This record gives sequence, C-alpha cells and structure tokens, in this order.
Amino acid sequence: MCTITILRGVHPRHPLLVAANRDEYRSRAWDPPALLHPSPRAWGGRDRAKGGTWLGVTERGFFVGLTNQRTYRPADPSRRSRGEVVTEALRLNETARVEALLGALDPRDYNPFNLVFGDLSALRVAYVRPEGLQVHPLGDGVHVLANDRLRAPTMPKTLRAEALARALPEGPWEAVQHRLGALLGDHHTPEDGLLPEPPAGALMPRMLLKALQALCVHAGVYGTVSSTVLSLGRERVERYLFAPGPPCRTAFTEVPR
Repeated sequence: MCTITILRGVHPRHPLLVAANRDEYRSRAWDPPALLHPSPRAWGGRDRAKGGTWLGVTERGFFVGLTNQRTYRPADPSRRSRGEVVTEALRLNETARVEALLGALDPRDYNPFNLVFGDLSALRVAYVRPEGLQVHPLGDGVHVLANDRLRAPTMPKTLRAEALARALPEGPWEAVQHRLGALLGDHHTPEDGLLPEPPAGALMPRMLLKALQALCVHAGVYGTVSSTVLSLGRERVERYLFAPGPPCRTAFTEVPR
C-alpha cells in the first residue's frame, strides 16, 4: 500500500512533480531503482517476491505508479502480480497504449488496484476492480492517490498530503526537495473522531487503521520502506531521487541513469 502525490502545472519551475511512499511488510525483499527496460529506457525498483515494480519512469518522462486498493482483508495470493502491470505500462511508454493495455486485462485476474500514469501531455488514473475498469483524465493541480479512489473519505491522509503539497515553495530545487521530503516523512494521523469506521467484517484493528493514515507509516512489521521524488519535464526526467528506507530518517540520493 502506498501514497502517490502528484503536482501537475502547480510549480513554476517544475511542471510535473511526483512524491511517493511505498508501504509494505518490512520482510518483503526488494531492489532499489535500476534499469528495467533497455528500450525504451525505463527505471524502477523491483519486488523480488513477484518480479514487478510499484513505480517507475521512462527516459522521456513517462511515469507509472500503483497503489493497492484497501480491502480490509488479506490479498488473494493466487491472482496475478499487479506489479507486472506497471512494468508492462513502462514498456509501452504512452498514455493511450497503457489505456489499451488496461482495457484488455481481465480485472478478475488481479487483486484490486489503482494506477496513475502519464506525462506532461496526458495524465490518467485508473481503478481496476473485479467488477470492472474505470479510467479518468487528470488535469492541472494536486492529486493524491492512496489506497482508494482520489479524495475518498476513507483516506483522510490524502487531504493532509494535498495541504502540504500546496505549500510547496517556489524557490530553487533544494527547497522543493526538502519540502517534498518533509511531506513524505509526515507522521500526522487524524483525530479519533475523524477516523473512518472500518466496514463490517474488517480484519484490521482500529489502531492499525489509524497508523496507516500517516503519510510515513510505522506499524511494527509493516510500514513505509522507501520513497521516490521525481521532477519531470517535457520529454525528459529532470530529477529522480530515491530513499531506501523511511523518509523521516533516510536520505534521498539521485538514481543513476
């Protein structure tokens, strides 16, 4: 489960910014971002358990990020890897081609997920559920995708991320990077009265659900295991930073390309 914050047409110097946390079981093995495809050249982390990735970017500034849809119960291990969809979408390297890929999938083959993909010319969010697929265009503004639809009432953490993102300074990259790092490392959780009630039959205790509403999650064996910051220009990647641990205490470094 992850949180992906996107700023499109918001900052005067950086037209497309992405700040993302990956939340996962700490015991699940993974590799930091490296070359995934030689042509088109695409980079991203790799999940050793299933072989896919959770977020990546191509040399022409096309990015793809995935979040699991929260179901309040364990995922079905017999279904296909959602991370493979991200890897294939990066290979396609074009919004319209990724839409066609999603349209050809049988959503029942996967545990439910959300996908955001695109570049400066076109940006989309897709919701893949057993009952079907929905794809929506995203315009300029701040968009935060967590483990449900955009601005879903079950995810008050997204409103927190939106507010922090809108306070981004207009200064040099160092100031922008610092503020995005602070957003990703934020530990704020909503007051108990603002915490959504879990659905009947949910297997997650309320205390865990509250911990998961932080942007930087620390919940024992589960939590934020890495973070990514992207600055994307037209047809290029300006900056690609990665922190191989919780962003509240792990430094970001530039990914070699």
